[in-house]
Amino acid sequence: MTSEITNPNTNQNIGENGAEENLTAPTEPNKPEAGEVKPAKPAEPISGIPEGEESPEAAADDAELLKRIEELQAALLKEQIKVKLLVIGILPEKLEDAAAMAYGLFLAGRTADAAAEEIAAAYPHLKAIRTELPQFSAESAGSKDGFSAIRRIFSAR
Repeated sequence: MTSEITNPNTNQNIGENGAEENLTAPTEPNKPEAGEVKPAKPAEPISGIPEGEESPEAAADDAELLKRIEELQAALLKEQIKVKLLVIGILPEKLEDAAAMAYGLFLAGRTADAAAEEIAAAYPHLKAIRTELPQFSAESAGSKDGFSAIRRIFSAR
């Protein structure tokens, strides 16, 4: 019969020869010991694809969405240029031509305002020309106003 005494502080047996024997199971190399905190492993995505990698479908969807966003931004910018051109005084009939030229200047590095103003200055025939038309009135101002004869003709009918 062997006499074994357990050391309560270290959970080890003191054998017959006086050496301490470990009663606990050997620890795994990556397993933390008592009191040691092991960093948590990041959770894997539900899709089974490791983080940082995308599925081909997701990459294609992202590319389509990015392309759609760029198209919408370009369309919005073209409409903003059209509004600026209309405010400057470009004829509505010539608006598409002026907007295409101004958009080209914008792509060349000018701001939308500067591009619209440059097109309006470079192509004055695109602008609406405001003219004052004389105002005539056929009100009765007597027999010498010039319209009295015309009024008499139409009043007789």
